[in-house]
Amino acid sequence: MKRDTQVIMKAPAKVNLSLEVLGRRPDGYHDIISVMQALELSDDVKIALTGGDRSTGGIEVVCDSPDVPEGTGNVAYRAARALLDETGRLEPRLDNRHGEVKIEITKNIPVAAGLGGGSSDAAAVLKGLNILTGGAVSEERLREIGATIGADVPFFLSWPLALAEGIGERLKALDPLGGIWLVLVKPAFGVSTAWVYSQLNLGLTNKSGDIKLPELNIFADRMAESADAGQPARPADVSIVASCLKNDLERVTILRYPEIDVLKRRLTEAGALGALMSGSGPTVFGVFRTEADARKAAEGLKDTGCRLIVTRTIPSWPAPVL
Repeated sequence: MKRDTQVIMKAPAKVNLSLEVLGRRPDGYHDIISVMQALELSDDVKIALTGGDRSTGGIEVVCDSPDVPEGTGNVAYRAARALLDETGRLEPRLDNRHGEVKIEITKNIPVAAGLGGGSSDAAAVLKGLNILTGGAVSEERLREIGATIGADVPFFLSWPLALAEGIGERLKALDPLGGIWLVLVKPAFGVSTAWVYSQLNLGLTNKSGDIKLPELNIFADRMAESADAGQPARPADVSIVASCLKNDLERVTILRYPEIDVLKRRLTEAGALGALMSGSGPTVFGVFRTEADARKAAEGLKDTGCRLIVTRTIPSWPAPVL
């Protein structure tokens, strides 16, 4: 039976609802503990097996955003290369030749924003290309491969709401929760994740070094108790999320870019139950009770000159389109 030669993957954005940095590792990475949540906002990643030129090493990556590198400079290329190296070949053969891989990315997630867009694109390529080449690589092995590409990639290969530890590769599923409305506020500038971590004062950020952080344990327990998969979020769920927002990286990024703190305050004044910078920033998000509240707040923030996105949390990953 002929296999499919093209798949379109949704690559969702994420926010860190809580992020604590525990310490620097010998390999230069940092151990963290974080609650990560996937969003409806997503890139579109089209992966196709063709019979084209092999001058690109069998992989071509194009993107509609001028802010994103194409070809070998794109993390999606690294993901495709890693998957093909793992499987050893492309299947099916097209016109009696190995097929080429063409990846087309339509960017909807802001770049260098703390929303995981590049990592999500890479995960989408791993999942999609695994489907096209016969599905021989297990989910566990995909996460292992993903961890070699980027710290957030394993999350996008696991569960839409997860507790992440280590550098982000050790993941524990939390009961899915969808329908919490957020307003994302992305300033015109980007922030380097590597720079933020290099500036982090761990002595001030985490004095105990205790991985059993009570705030996150309570968060995980309460979210599990209140989760209602596939249904709009209940008011209690929204309040739980808002009450648990925390990010150790804020103090570094805000020191350099104080406007992030201003945006957090503006979101709260616009009705957000809580506001936080996601990841290393600079995107700030606010948690709202209803879609109407979120859209009204976004309208009131147009004077900031920032990119404003109204979106919501998702309880499950979007299905691939073959």
